[in-house]
Amino acid sequence: MLSGRGGFLFSMLSGHRLKQKWRQWSDAWLSNRLPRSRSATLNQRRIFILPTRNGLYFLLMAVVLFVGGLNYANSLIILIALLLVSLFLVAILHTFINLAGLTLEAGRTQPAFAGQEAAFGLRLRSGGREHESIQLRWPGGAPQSHDLVDRSSCDITLMLPVSRRGLCRPPRLRVESCYPLGLLRAWSWVELDSQCLVYPKPVENSYPLRDAKGGARGERLAQQGSDDFDGLRRYQAGDSPRRIAWKSYAREGRLYSKSFASYSAEERWLEWEAYSGLAQEERLSYLCHWVVKLDQQQLRFGFRIPGVEFQPDRGNSHRQRCLKALALYGLGAQAQATPIPDPAKASPAAELSR
Repeated sequence: MLSGRGGFLFSMLSGHRLKQKWRQWSDAWLSNRLPRSRSATLNQRRIFILPTRNGLYFLLMAVVLFVGGLNYANSLIILIALLLVSLFLVAILHTFINLAGLTLEAGRTQPAFAGQEAAFGLRLRSGGREHESIQLRWPGGAPQSHDLVDRSSCDITLMLPVSRRGLCRPPRLRVESCYPLGLLRAWSWVELDSQCLVYPKPVENSYPLRDAKGGARGERLAQQGSDDFDGLRRYQAGDSPRRIAWKSYAREGRLYSKSFASYSAEERWLEWEAYSGLAQEERLSYLCHWVVKLDQQQLRFGFRIPGVEFQPDRGNSHRQRCLKALALYGLGAQAQATPIPDPAKASPAAELSR
């Protein structure tokens, strides 16, 4: 026999495996019953309904009243118990009808940077009746409540935290309502066929130094200049006190020196090989920072990573092409060929401050 502690650990592991198997089975069942689509209309096939905790207490009270009425032969108490049961049955119908006929349509998505929140647009369309107290939420997220009263549709935006670059497909969206009495909860799972781009997380760094003799037109020269602010670097002995970032020292307690650079012309190049020796994700984050920064400064810059090269240009379209290339780098040809809503038509919801 297993010892007390060993038996406890074994039971915990067994419970965890059972939960995993149950989750896998339920996901497969929902995917088969409620497939992913651009729009979904809630009907009897999609809607599930069960009593809430208050609903169970309500039924328990009705049963206690009914048993008490029988025990004391009190027809009035029995009548009240039957009236409560009738109210519960009517609430089932009204709670179901409040969700039935509601249509959810996927809207425009807006890209985000890793570590922030992506915006997924959604349109709610009524089925010819009013829908009240409709709650929408991602798994583990906070619910948003909406009503369709005196209007046939409404557009909403749901924010989803994203942590990895690439293509983000949202998880199943839970739609539920306890209207009108809160005795029952009707809910459904909707898996919308929507996706958005997640850019690498920008990490501040110094512009990659290039040799002034061999640098091409528009590239940063190796010597330190005094024209443009280039970022912060760790303080080194001998740095001028005038270049110490005192505000950063007061905030973080570490000494940093301001670095400045001179440029050979207006055009710059952002290159993969300029960050040789660094890990892939670190390179992408560094390049992402400079794409955003040079775009904010409205400077022309070229972009070159393995398999992708853009000639020097500027503007929102050029910025989005570069960010898209960074987001999809190394994810395979299928990700590169996947059609994505043009982010140039809508700025990222989690845009860095300009």
